[in-house]
Amino acid sequence: MKKLILILIIIPNIIYAKETFESFAARTESWAQGLNGFVVSTGHDVTIDLGKNANVIKGMEFTASKEGQELLHPVTGKLLGRKRVETGKIVIDSVEAKYSVCSIKENKGIGKGNQIYHIYPVPVSIKTNLLDESETAQLKYALFSQGALVERDTSDYSIVCGREKQGANTAKCSLTYKGNEIFSDDISVKGVKIITTAKSVDNIKPYKIETAAYGLALGYFLGKDSPYLVAVNERSSVIVYELKDGLLIEKASINSIGEKIVNIEALDLNNNGKDELFVSAVTKKNQPASYIFEYDNGKFEMLQKNIPYFFRTYYVAGRKNIICQSYTEGAMTGMIYGVEYKEDEKKYSFSTPYSRSYGAAIYGFGLIKGSENKDDKIIFFNRHGVLSLSDGEDINIYKELDCGNTPNYLEYSEKLNTGVNVAATGESAGFFVYDEQSIIVPVYQRIIQMPDGSIILYSNKLAKMNVIGKYKAAKIGSYFFTDKMVPVWEKNLSGTAVADIDITSDGSHLAYILSNNKNGLSKSFLYVIDSSL
Repeated sequence: MKKLILILIIIPNIIYAKETFESFAARTESWAQGLNGFVVSTGHDVTIDLGKNANVIKGMEFTASKEGQELLHPVTGKLLGRKRVETGKIVIDSVEAKYSVCSIKENKGIGKGNQIYHIYPVPVSIKTNLLDESETAQLKYALFSQGALVERDTSDYSIVCGREKQGANTAKCSLTYKGNEIFSDDISVKGVKIITTAKSVDNIKPYKIETAAYGLALGYFLGKDSPYLVAVNERSSVIVYELKDGLLIEKASINSIGEKIVNIEALDLNNNGKDELFVSAVTKKNQPASYIFEYDNGKFEMLQKNIPYFFRTYYVAGRKNIICQSYTEGAMTGMIYGVEYKEDEKKYSFSTPYSRSYGAAIYGFGLIKGSENKDDKIIFFNRHGVLSLSDGEDINIYKELDCGNTPNYLEYSEKLNTGVNVAATGESAGFFVYDEQSIIVPVYQRIIQMPDGSIILYSNKLAKMNVIGKYKAAKIGSYFFTDKMVPVWEKNLSGTAVADIDITSDGSHLAYILSNNKNGLSKSFLYVIDSSL
């Protein structure tokens, strides 16, 4: 009965409708990519091989072209392709099942066999009716994340989407050209099988951890057919728990790490069916010395050590990924690298840099998959806790998340044994106080993208108190990223901090750790959400 109540809390009003925002967007994307064909015949008018089966309607315009001269490389002499020569513009007058008859708008020698093209990406305006802000954001994310469409304030093409009346569980989404419908779908606007309400955070009972937990990792350390386990790290050790009858039962521990642990991650990178445990640690001389472990015969065995990078995972498109980054002078300042496992050498490799790392101190990092013709988008926090999303060479900065960024700086010198001053923003989401002897070092913010395209993030506000800081507020939430950040749900926390969040590699469970802050991080609470319901 309790489980049934929890399901009802997390998944409000499950509605099985015909389509979703994502399926409508996929249909629209396929339509935009398919608007090209050939001239079948010419005369007073032009016949093309696109008809009702390609969802074209009267009035749509196309450009005709033919192959021109060969383009040869001046050094190698190899053929690079042929230059395309525009032969005219045509407008659809009438549409049949498999062809359309077009009038000639501009003729530069249109001939049979010419290729015809439509403008791409297709510019569309968005019109909504009785959709709330998060639904509109989800619609925009689904439509524009793949690059086949681009939003314009005014355009001959429009996406019209909305409810007929307030509270309806179904909306109609239509693609129109100059007000004439091309196609439409009925859309489910409630009950998508994802976490979409703040109640899913408010009503989860926490597991109490009688220690300071600085990070966590959810992993199938015993194998994919066994239950997931929860790993949490203290200063220099890792404890692995199983969840049983509402309690945390210690399953294993790693006490062989002499350095300070700053982060732990879980991922099956060697593809043997069990998640490895990636432990990021820093020496007393402030140098990275990280480890990789795997559970075997009742304990964690070390696979590799003294790795000069820090690890972080991110979760996108239903898949968990891992990256690493160098660490110098108290900040994440180096290039971001891919992490690979080389089966022939039985060894992990860190030598494949991402082409766009956007400079120093990228704390939170994740990718949002682009289309075939577009690069992946990179989402990241910089050293001042400002969240940004890159799209090609353009970077959109989001300030809607209250990260507490201020121009006040806490400066620490000599505490790194480097002789340099290290400045950190006094109230920032990108930093974490360990103790009086440590500088403020970054929170290793994970990027977790849910199936609807929303991204789960957390932020912490830091209040200046004497020499060190103290948390005065925190926030955890799920957000859409379009032209601005739009919350799906948020939870504000006072006098505490979110220490870490993680998700299982199959996306079935999401967890986060809260730490009290009365006298430092002396006690922690683990929250686990079943996100597969």
